[in-house]
Amino acid sequence: MSNFSNLNQYILPTDILMDMLNTYKYLGCNKIYKEKLSNNYDVILGQTLERDTYFLALIMGIDITDTRMRLLITKNSTPRTKDEQVVSKLKDVLFTIRKSAKLYSFNSSDLLSMINTIYGKNYAVFKPDVIKGDRKKQIASRSLRHLFDATIDEYNLYFEKNKYEHIFLSLMNYVEITNLNVFTAGNKLISLLALYYMILRSDVDCFLYVSFFEIFHDYEKEFNQERINASINYHEGYIQLFGLTRLTFKIIEEGYKKLDQITKEYFYEEKFNKSDNVENTIRKLPSIFTKDDIRAVHPYVSEATINRVLNKLKDDDYIRPLSKGRSARWIKTNTRKEFIDNIVD
Repeated sequence: MSNFSNLNQYILPTDILMDMLNTYKYLGCNKIYKEKLSNNYDVILGQTLERDTYFLALIMGIDITDTRMRLLITKNSTPRTKDEQVVSKLKDVLFTIRKSAKLYSFNSSDLLSMINTIYGKNYAVFKPDVIKGDRKKQIASRSLRHLFDATIDEYNLYFEKNKYEHIFLSLMNYVEITNLNVFTAGNKLISLLALYYMILRSDVDCFLYVSFFEIFHDYEKEFNQERINASINYHEGYIQLFGLTRLTFKIIEEGYKKLDQITKEYFYEEKFNKSDNVENTIRKLPSIFTKDDIRAVHPYVSEATINRVLNKLKDDDYIRPLSKGRSARWIKTNTRKEFIDNIVD
């Protein structure tokens, strides 16, 4: 028996039931969101993958400068160091998860393959330990690998039979994975990748368009504390999921609210001339600005469109570049004239 066997004993508090109902209202709109964003679907998914990679690398504490991180993720720059190789492979694994989550279940070998793809062959292996503590009474003499396989199999079985609510079931499995720590290295990353896989598998489609790990990064400390709270009686065969469930539904709601905003912005961009919108934004920006300031307002406008507007305004003598490159700063000519006059004076 595993902690899954106690799921029948849970009586969900009213507030969690309300959170669950609210989440399923959003999930019921998944098809509508996809249709509204269909014209730029691949672009949006690509940008979300990049943001997921960036924020997961931050969560894992990978030591790379922000400039190199962005080049690796957005421009597929050739890795120069081992840490840069990890970031590049992290993006590949996240891409695979996004493609596979709704098509296939996963097992322990899949998780091991992920961690070794990211960090290198034989970076991690299964621990040879036997089960210790009170769980030993439940599955006497089983290896840690055997228990882990049985746990994942039980999760997959319940998920496919729709025996329990999928998000709640996924959180139960996440806590199991974090407590078992079956690998010799990389257990934190594996648990996060498994959580991401299970959330997507549970039809939480907002995280196809909105970065899950960007929101998770904001709640990381709180999430870790709720995971610890959930595990207090783990070895007695009981996982207290209520706090972790409340926080997860909060994260999901935030994801869908961001998706609502993206959909509205996208509709506005589609309805009106994109170049005019970008030009209007530039005119409202501070006297000195960068492309990132424009992208913050128009995240789904192409690089070519932004460059075209910048060049037009440059030809109109409205702006001038202060530097070159992706992070170049631009200055409005009236400000530039005042700046030069002050120097002369």
